[in-house]
Amino acid sequence: MQPPMNRRSHSRHTLPPGGEARAEFGYPGPGDHPCTMEIRDVSASGLSIVLAHELPGLEPGSRLDGATVCIGDRSFRADLLVMHVTPEPAKGAICGALVYPVEDADLLTLRDVIADLEGLPAEAAAGDRRAR
Repeated sequence: MQPPMNRRSHSRHTLPPGGEARAEFGYPGPGDHPCTMEIRDVSASGLSIVLAHELPGLEPGSRLDGATVCIGDRSFRADLLVMHVTPEPAKGAICGALVYPVEDADLLTLRDVIADLEGLPAEAAAGDRRAR
């Protein structure tokens, strides 16, 4: 069996279970049922969450617009595009999503989070390999 393929173009950072990393969003839309899900890992382009309960209809291509992503003492707003739900949208499943920060300030916060996780200056986490 081959290891799972990493579809993200940036390094993933596994976050400790039960830590202070969560995604909050309305499902199926921003003003609907409030959901809080633990974030399993994060990169500069995506994240994965552990479903705390069933989300009927969640599938690749679903959008979770207006999410708030909280990691430690930082938070930012982002629209999430679901890339996979493994095995199905039930409690305990893993959902991987691309992250689209809503505003420039949200993008800068995401870059700061990644820089902290990598122990690098924010420019390096932003993809500027020359800063390493």
